[in-house]
Amino acid sequence: MFENGPVELLEIRQSVRKLAQAEIPAYQNESYYGTVPLELFKKLSELGLAGLSTDEQYGGSSGNPCIIAAVIEELARQDLGPAIFLGVHLMVSGLINRNGTEAQKEKYLPRLASGEWLGAYALTEPTAGSDAASLKTTAKKDNDIYLLNGEKCYITSAGWANLYIVFARTDSQAGKDGISAFIVEASSEGLDVSPPEKKMGCELSPIASVRFNDVKVPEENLLGELNKGYRLALAALAGGRVNIAAAANGLSGSAIKTALSHLKERKQFGRALIEFQGLQFMLADMKMKYEAAKLLTEKAALALTEHKPSERIDCSIAKCFATDAAMQITTDAVQLLGGAGYIKDYKVERLMRDAKMLQIVEGTNQIQRMLIAREMAKE
Repeated sequence: MFENGPVELLEIRQSVRKLAQAEIPAYQNESYYGTVPLELFKKLSELGLAGLSTDEQYGGSSGNPCIIAAVIEELARQDLGPAIFLGVHLMVSGLINRNGTEAQKEKYLPRLASGEWLGAYALTEPTAGSDAASLKTTAKKDNDIYLLNGEKCYITSAGWANLYIVFARTDSQAGKDGISAFIVEASSEGLDVSPPEKKMGCELSPIASVRFNDVKVPEENLLGELNKGYRLALAALAGGRVNIAAAANGLSGSAIKTALSHLKERKQFGRALIEFQGLQFMLADMKMKYEAAKLLTEKAALALTEHKPSERIDCSIAKCFATDAAMQITTDAVQLLGGAGYIKDYKVERLMRDAKMLQIVEGTNQIQRMLIAREMAKE
């Protein structure tokens, strides 16, 4: 994606790819699984990646969605975990950068942009997944504070994050128009995090539940307007969907590279596997899906960058297509490697497990299809 973009973008891609190849492999083992490797996050931050969604005046680099998507793709090419926890961190920083008060920006953005603090996004609940507007976590006003009560689940970086953007109900009668967003520090009394979930894949990006028991949130930590939090959530998810599409493309590109190398080297019946037409057809289908997914992702990132009216449908299309493509491509890569594809020493089985997650997060692909159809109905 963006292989023929501006020189600045190409240089960033090369720098990220070099860092990912040099640093990430050291963390791809059981001793780091189920954690956020904070030393790796520090190295990503030293390259300036933690500040991509923050304005320069607060220590960031004012990166646009195209740059961020390219970074996420390069990280996912090596390992999905860092791509996910960095993407969520940038989502959090971007929300504060766009909607925070000056005091909030000055207090939090320099820490987030430098990588001193890691951010997390707390929207999903046990009974509010795709239907986020039905969330039950409450924030009740008590003089100059809000008392936060409830539970969030599947929260990326929970337990390692220093700051959470938490969405809670501030008007029990107003549905989606009664939800507000709050900046909540991880050190807040009454905030508890469960042990990380045991997941199918994406081992370097842990998720866990976060419980709030009368957590006191200062009134000044309300992010954006009161009862307007649902709009902030949807806006953040649009950018998140582009990043998920980019991550899927990283997985797909890695799977194709591995499969192609195997087909060229492996011989059966006296010929290299690449010479068998049936396998050529599979490889060609993988390549077509991959190239189409990259173009759709690039279109969506540009729509976000330029604030085009089509940005919502473009983001859903890119996310849905790219992640479905990644699931098929990685599955076919396992098949093309035969027995070796099923062995953990070869990375394609990990890519397949990771791809499954991307069809679910940031709105399942069934939800994306609903959103696409709804946007079409408005035309």
